[in-house]
Amino acid sequence: MRNIYLFANGFGETVRTLIIAYLILTFVFTVYSVARMYYIEHKSNNVKGGRARVKELHASGRFRQIPVYSMEEMSKDKHKRDVRLMYFPADNPKSKRFVVVLPGGGYAHLCTRQEGYPVAAALNEMGVNAFVLEYRTGRDCEAFAPMQDLGTALQRIQLNQDQYGVTLDGYALMGFSAGGNLAGIFSSHKFGYMDYQLPKPGAVILGYPWTCVNDWLHHPYWNIWIGLMGIWLSNRGSFHMFGLRHIRRGRVLLDVQKYIEDDYPPTFMYSGSWDVLVPASRHADVFESALKAHGVNHIYEKYFGVPHGIGLGIRTKAEGWLDRAVEFWESVI
Repeated sequence: MRNIYLFANGFGETVRTLIIAYLILTFVFTVYSVARMYYIEHKSNNVKGGRARVKELHASGRFRQIPVYSMEEMSKDKHKRDVRLMYFPADNPKSKRFVVVLPGGGYAHLCTRQEGYPVAAALNEMGVNAFVLEYRTGRDCEAFAPMQDLGTALQRIQLNQDQYGVTLDGYALMGFSAGGNLAGIFSSHKFGYMDYQLPKPGAVILGYPWTCVNDWLHHPYWNIWIGLMGIWLSNRGSFHMFGLRHIRRGRVLLDVQKYIEDDYPPTFMYSGSWDVLVPASRHADVFESALKAHGVNHIYEKYFGVPHGIGLGIRTKAEGWLDRAVEFWESVI
């Protein structure tokens, strides 16, 4: 009996064994969760469909890559050279309204192939015009540069509405992950549409958005490995935008729910319960609480077992969210 007693080898040895077992088991769970995420992400993002739509528009002479900044602006700041809009006109548009799609990537890179082109192609099938914005990330990024890119892009669209056959009345912003952070902040009073004399978005559509300060002390995790990933991802985004010296201040400035006011645009949002990169409980759930507190018209769909980065969500429980999001957008404008 002595050999099976929990503390037979001493209290210290037992605690050490339990800690090692915890670290091993949580590490295995984390590896499984990340591998599962990439497997489902590969199935759920219609990358081929997005690529096919680009080729189709190229063949008909309708695909446009539009530099957001002028030649003079790009010559003065080389970091602005790769900022561009891709225009996806619908074959049979239901109206002149449009959606600007903002791919994610943690402000370190852009997931345009997964969360940009396929989503725009799906919107075209629904009769909705779409633009995909490639904004500044990584080494090209600086404080609120993505917000500046979006504001300048919308100003360019505004100046060429007749050319593109669109109108800014009731336009929507659709952002995924860090793109959701960008859309969320831009739709508020600070660092957004008001700074560019633009109309307020008719609706904000967010997919598993990164919205909240993801600090260990503010949001403790039962799994240390997932906690470390969360801290790294949040600090990475803050680092690229604000630099190492202001990384803590940057996390606060990127906390979207702090910008929510009573006149925030109607919002449609979805996330998954198995998101190990941007846990819904620390991000989308907190954001929804802010929307409720300010009485903002919104719909929040949360799907059990769904991971991060699924885009269109094909062959997952989230499949069909885009149809419901567009219906919501059309119902509030």
